[in-house]
Parts: sequence; C-alpha cells; structure tokens
Amino acid sequence: MDDILVALRAIVALGAVLGLLLFLSRRLQKSQAKGVSPLAGLMPRKLAKLTELVPSRPAAVPRSRPEKITVVARSGIGGKAQLVVAEFGGIRYVLGVTEHGINVVDTQEAPPLAEEILAEEERPAVAEMPDDIVDRALRSVA
Repeated sequence: MDDILVALRAIVALGAVLGLLLFLSRRLQKSQAKGVSPLAGLMPRKLAKLTELVPSRPAAVPRSRPEKITVVARSGIGGKAQLVVAEFGGIRYVLGVTEHGINVVDTQEAPPLAEEILAEEERPAVAEMPDDIVDRALRSVA
C-alpha cells in the first residue's frame, strides 16, 4: 500500500511541476512578444514599480518574409534542356537548365509593374511581341 501512495505522490508532483513549467513558458513567450520583462505579469501591482527598474528587452523585430522566386517564362530547347526566365529581387535571370545543372545565361532588371501594364495595353491584339530577354538568350544559346 505504501508503494502505491509513493507512486501516486510522485505522479501528482510531476504533474504540478510540468503544469508550472508550461505556465511559465507561455508567460515568457507572451512577454517576449510584447517586449516587456517576463516578471511584469507575475509581480503584484504594489510591487510593479520594481519591474520598471529591470531593463526590458527590445521588442523582437518582425522578420520580413523572403521574396519569392517567380518563373516568368519557360521554353524547351531540346530533349532535357530548358531555358527559364526567373525573377527575383527585381532582376530577371535567364537560366539554362539541363539534367547536369543550371547555368545563368543572362540577367536584366525587371520592368516596373506600371510599365508592364502600359506595354500590355499598347500591344496589338493579333500578334504577340516576344519578350526581349528571351530572344537575347535564345540568340546567345543558338
């Protein structure tokens, strides 16, 4: 009977410790997100002036999402070779893609969005004008 009570007491103590750790970890995460001291929420209001004396950490700077790579055009050159135009960071890259690797063929600044809209409105509806960077890359490969 004593063994069961000891085991039960150990389980209750373990549950209390785990609950306390979970509570403190959540409190710490919330305080770090707000940029205040982790002790600020634990102190009574009368002792809140003491927490002002403890220097607080600066708020975490929100990380900007990395810019996405956009595939603008893709053209098959041969069996397993392709010519790909990808845009990243305002620059268009012409990439030669084969089964053995990827090579940068050419680079060019991407046209601003407003110019692309105007260029699409000025294009004739019957015949499409090919992209300049793709033409240059095809000429350099040929």
